[in-house]
Amino acid sequence: MHPVSLLALLTSTASAATIHPRQSTVNQAVIPKSFGVTAGAGRDTIQVGSCVGANNKPIPCFCPPAPNSPDFLGKLTKALTDGFIFSRAQVAIPITLAKFNDAADTSVETNKLRATAMIQVLQNFNLTQQGVGCPGVSAPVLGVMQTTGRADGDASALGNSG
Repeated sequence: MHPVSLLALLTSTASAATIHPRQSTVNQAVIPKSFGVTAGAGRDTIQVGSCVGANNKPIPCFCPPAPNSPDFLGKLTKALTDGFIFSRAQVAIPITLAKFNDAADTSVETNKLRATAMIQVLQNFNLTQQGVGCPGVSAPVLGVMQTTGRADGDASALGNSG
């Protein structure tokens, strides 16, 4: 190949990468600042070894992780990138990373899909066994978002407000 052609090819490839960068992390701007519950709150008040979730339901004391937790963000990114949580498609993610990250899309449907994906990641948080993680009552803001599509879901009346 002629050196000028090679240079043109490399330049066009670099330009295309700049125009369409590969997304590798979630856009935190589309994630609620709080899930409505603070991890560790109300330890042992309802059930020994548990903490308090929405509507005074017992939850594991590590639940929920902070919305900006590197562990949560990493697991959410992996699930959105892979399209499912485990190596088999038992827990399929209903939205792609690109669509999840599109902050210009504030539609009810997209917000519901975002909430569903975040809840699925929380409910399977240890990524070793399906359903082992944080129950939905540990993230009532996501429950409101999943039901209504409103990303500003106020869950303060549900109990442990975080």
